[in-house]
Amino acid sequence: MADGPAPPPGVRRAGALDASPGALERIADAIHSGEITVPIAAAYPLEQLREAVTRQAERHVHGKIVIAL
Repeated sequence: MADGPAPPPGVRRAGALDASPGALERIADAIHSGEITVPIAAAYPLEQLREAVTRQAERHVHGKIVIAL
């Protein structure tokens, strides 16, 4: 697993192989309802995919990089 800050109390670090059936749907529902907030660092149109990948590769991004299709 990647190094980084410890998860908050009551949360365990896991990877995709540890996910239970339906986990993605539950997470998507929690994001949609506002229960979980996902920080967005930047959004790029598909035509700027190269710039988005370059920014993500710099590893100084605080949040998700979004590609609009």
